[in-house]
Amino acid sequence: MMTEVKNNYYEVLEIAPTASQHEMTLAYEKAKRTYSPQNAALYSVFTEDEAKSLRNLIEEAYAVLGNQSYRNLYDRRLQSKSFSNSDLSLDSIKKASEELFNENSILEKVGPSKTVVDTPEYNKNEALETEIQSAQEWTGDLLKKVREYKQYSFELLHEKTKVNPWYIAALERMEPENLPAPVYVRGYVVQMAKTLGLNEKQVADSYMKLYKQRVEQPKRK
Repeated sequence: MMTEVKNNYYEVLEIAPTASQHEMTLAYEKAKRTYSPQNAALYSVFTEDEAKSLRNLIEEAYAVLGNQSYRNLYDRRLQSKSFSNSDLSLDSIKKASEELFNENSILEKVGPSKTVVDTPEYNKNEALETEIQSAQEWTGDLLKKVREYKQYSFELLHEKTKVNPWYIAALERMEPENLPAPVYVRGYVVQMAKTLGLNEKQVADSYMKLYKQRVEQPKRK
């Protein structure tokens, strides 16, 4: 374990960033046993305080990597290499997730035990229907407007599309720094548009044109 790299949680658990969730859980269980207070050999290497700090770090690593939404955010920050050590901490990841969804309990609402309806009911608004039908430019804001109009929560859209809710929020905000490669982004937009009853090709073509402009903006500065 590389204790000097405090918030590289992959190194804390001694796994590769490509490790599956199952592999990560096994590594966590192994680390807990290795640094358990019952392991007498531990104190021949570390003081009691050091051992306690290591156990806390292991729990932090699992709290982040064991939550798929937290892990996605953590991976994006780690790979960008533009965030400070404190930005990679459990508290920072939690805060960023809450701000992204703008509702503290959104992550807890997503789970396999939820009952999902086929299609939510909503009251049709003729003005909005006309706006949707005539839309030529599909931005993240417009996708969000349609999602909310048609009564799709993050949870429901996630269940229907299998797109991570963290990514859904980032797609609506058109945040390249919080999304994977463009080829995946297009696929997510297609799934969202299809589920929302939109012309997926038209929406995806328009969205990706604007999205790529957003990606290119930092390079032009």
